[in-house]
Amino acid sequence: MKIVTRLSNRLLALALACAATVTPAAHAAPQPSFGIEVGNALLCLNQLNSKYFFDYLVAAFGPPYKTEGGAYWFKATNVSLWGMQATDFLVNDSSSQADFIGAYFNTTPVKLTDAIKAALGIRFTPEDDTAYPVRQSQAGSKIVYNDTNAKMYCAKSKFLVPGPEQP
Repeated sequence: MKIVTRLSNRLLALALACAATVTPAAHAAPQPSFGIEVGNALLCLNQLNSKYFFDYLVAAFGPPYKTEGGAYWFKATNVSLWGMQATDFLVNDSSSQADFIGAYFNTTPVKLTDAIKAALGIRFTPEDDTAYPVRQSQAGSKIVYNDTNAKMYCAKSKFLVPGPEQP
């Protein structure tokens, strides 16, 4: 019984120590791999797993500041991808019919697509010739206008479509 008590006391102390290190200052900067992990997901070059990215964004920015439109929203400060300033990141919640990750950038879609092309060689093609076209990469990532700024996202249906039956 003494062993159980000592073990539970140590686990409690460890939990309190971990909780003490999770402060807003600890979320001031994301991990060095942030651009690779989140950037590749935004480009649809990574598997989408909402639980993984929710946990990843919580570790980077703390808890979401709102839940809206089927997504958890995280405020980003001093974060840039491909040289462009990101303001918010979002990942789907359980009410959404799609798994997705998205980001808002403090720049236009044209400048964001140019920056991605310069950094990685990935092109985004306008889907039509309207004044504010949706731009899509070959992998399926999309960049759209959000007022005068850019919103980028990768979305995949949560529902698997069965393939043709084999004889």
